[in-house]
Amino acid sequence: MNISYEQPPYRPPNEAYSLLLRVTRNCSWNRCEFCCMYTGKKLEIRSVEEVKDDIRAMKAEADAIKEWAWKNGYDDRVGQVARANGAYWLSEGVVKNVFIADSNSIIIKSADLAEILRFLYQTFPTIERVTSYARAKTLVKKSIEDLKLLRDAGLTRLHVGLETGDAELLEIIQKGATPEEMILGGKKALEAGFELSEYIMPGLGGQEMWQQHARGTAHVLNEIQPHFIRLRTLFVPPDTPLAQRYERGQFTRQTVEELLREVRLLIEELTVSSEFVVSDHITNHYMWGIDGKPSKDKERMLKAVDELIASAKESAEKYPIYRGL
Repeated sequence: MNISYEQPPYRPPNEAYSLLLRVTRNCSWNRCEFCCMYTGKKLEIRSVEEVKDDIRAMKAEADAIKEWAWKNGYDDRVGQVARANGAYWLSEGVVKNVFIADSNSIIIKSADLAEILRFLYQTFPTIERVTSYARAKTLVKKSIEDLKLLRDAGLTRLHVGLETGDAELLEIIQKGATPEEMILGGKKALEAGFELSEYIMPGLGGQEMWQQHARGTAHVLNEIQPHFIRLRTLFVPPDTPLAQRYERGQFTRQTVEELLREVRLLIEELTVSSEFVVSDHITNHYMWGIDGKPSKDKERMLKAVDELIASAKESAEKYPIYRGL
């Protein structure tokens, strides 16, 4: 049987074992100066029936894997057979987690996405979590009724790229939203009943704006009170507006020590009950060990950062070539 379905090019690291369902292609904004993920590509909205066909194909693949396992004496190791065939989303023999792709798929008509979600749950009744990227600006524009429709249909968590809460920096990086819109969008997501992950980008302000970046970001997060705060240290891809600013000397990248001092300031300023997560992404390799809840773990987290700062300083003095990332 020829089983085929479309797969997205990107997903959050914590969705590595999720079923990836492509509802839209590319990004609805696609102007952030640090991003090259969808350069030169326009948003495409797939039809409801096309997405349903992919769900049917995924179900057929799951059934074929399970049937082979049962026939060949691997009925107690269906997940192992699935992984061997690249179906990591069937790692335990059932589908538990789904990620809706690409970027900001909630931009489509809420009724259409709700129909897709209901069909998804009908096809895979073992699903426990369905997540999606979402722009704060889109959350602002969606009515609470529309957001609750999506939540009731089974969309459980939203991943929002805040990046920074500083108004000046948001404008410079062309994020397309103000701090006030970031706050409103986040609060609407929470009001509708979603779990909310806000993504922050250490290093985005460079040496020039790191303090206002950290303080402005903490302010927005304190106002939103998301469930998760996830750090994604800045990477400067070539052929992006940010890389051009860097080459012109208008943006100075930070050393590891400077990045840690920025993260320390952010933690100091936070008054949230959120989970603070750095250990789920390779760009944060220089600051493992500071995950926690600032509301109860702040002292431990700051101590861990201080130890990392001391280590980074010592390494830079001994090996100047390793000052940067």
